[in-house]
Amino acid sequence: MKLYLVKDEEDEPVWVAALAHETMYAYVANTGKFHDNNALRNDFYIDRIFTYEPIGTAEARRWISQGLGTLNDTDHPDALTKWRADPSPLTPADVLAMAAGSNE
Repeated sequence: MKLYLVKDEEDEPVWVAALAHETMYAYVANTGKFHDNNALRNDFYIDRIFTYEPIGTAEARRWISQGLGTLNDTDHPDALTKWRADPSPLTPADVLAMAAGSNE
């Protein structure tokens, strides 16, 4: 598993993401978990609107603790409803342990 700091077109950090076996997970601070994010996966492999900076577990932990990935309920109600009902999210501890074990 590889970790990335995802930045928008203005070079502002927007997500901590984890890539595993072509599945991209994004940390959603509203739920406190990583969720499968197919739109981000498509951007990583195809569109490249965002930039993806490889990061280590310590930096990922820092961004997570700062609340990166917090979404406004008013602007993103559908996505948040989906992620809150996600039957198989990944905990930050599990993601960081997997990333550390993959010899970043």
